[in-house]
Amino acid sequence: MYVEKQLSAKILAGLAGIWPFSALAKSMGQRLIAPFYHAVSDQPLPHIRHLYQLKTVRQFEDDLDFLLRHYTPVDFHQLPAIVENKRKVPGKPPMLLSFDDGLREFYDPIAPILLRKGIPAICFINSGFLDNTDLFFRYKASLLIDALQKCPDAVLLKQIRHTRYADRAQLDLLAQNMGLDFGAFLREQQPYLSSVQVASLLQKGFHFGAHSVDHPEYRLLDQQEQLRQTTKSVETISNKFGLGYRLFSFPFTDFGVSKKFFDVVLEEKKIADFTFGCAGIKTDVNARHIQRIPLEIGDLSAEAILRKELLYFWLKMPFGKNRIHRK
Repeated sequence: MYVEKQLSAKILAGLAGIWPFSALAKSMGQRLIAPFYHAVSDQPLPHIRHLYQLKTVRQFEDDLDFLLRHYTPVDFHQLPAIVENKRKVPGKPPMLLSFDDGLREFYDPIAPILLRKGIPAICFINSGFLDNTDLFFRYKASLLIDALQKCPDAVLLKQIRHTRYADRAQLDLLAQNMGLDFGAFLREQQPYLSSVQVASLLQKGFHFGAHSVDHPEYRLLDQQEQLRQTTKSVETISNKFGLGYRLFSFPFTDFGVSKKFFDVVLEEKKIADFTFGCAGIKTDVNARHIQRIPLEIGDLSAEAILRKELLYFWLKMPFGKNRIHRK
């Protein structure tokens, strides 16, 4: 599936290449775009490298320079007025940058680069992983695959790759049998941000939000558990750091999440001020649920990915496919 997605992105990006990017961007008017990443590293990270391809520091800076040529970075505090169409950003269209999973790379090298270039950002944290207290089950899977590289077992590798959230305990059992210590990895490598680092980044002007407790696939949860994961993570992050706002980004995807969920979270109980998905350039049932654009698709640059997204948007427009409908 990942390979097919990467191939289709390359094809669409190639087709979109016949138009100047500035023309494509301006054709969207003042529509906000919300690109996002997870981490940036010049070295392969064993807990990530078998899941998706990260940008190097040079690639990341090239992406940012491209984005700055065509978009105006906006701060979270500007978001309500932009979403409610009360305020237009002069000049280039607005861009809100964010990062998922609360990984330590946001502290370094990402934050120093963003500060140097004057780009604000939001970092979304899994409350159950803050301070390296536990590890995302997919990151455990990548570590297991990494450990099996010297004696690969095709059947076992497939089983690990396809392990679901509900079966995540199997990864712990397998690691125990292999002598792989996830606790030691957390202590020694510190893959996640610490509370001290978050506090420092807040002082530098960055914003933070929640990303669920332990990164489940929401479409596989009942609504009660969806709301528990959302409420607990948002309250933990907001209260721990004294935030005057409440933000939440979906782990994996918001596909299959009902309209009722958003009614409860954004309107009835006001669990969050804004929520974020990752379905590209689309509108949703609630204006305060913002769809973002993933910028980690194989070796594609931000320009190639955005060209693909913009062309895809125009191709779907006659069919009314740029709005997500929920039951």
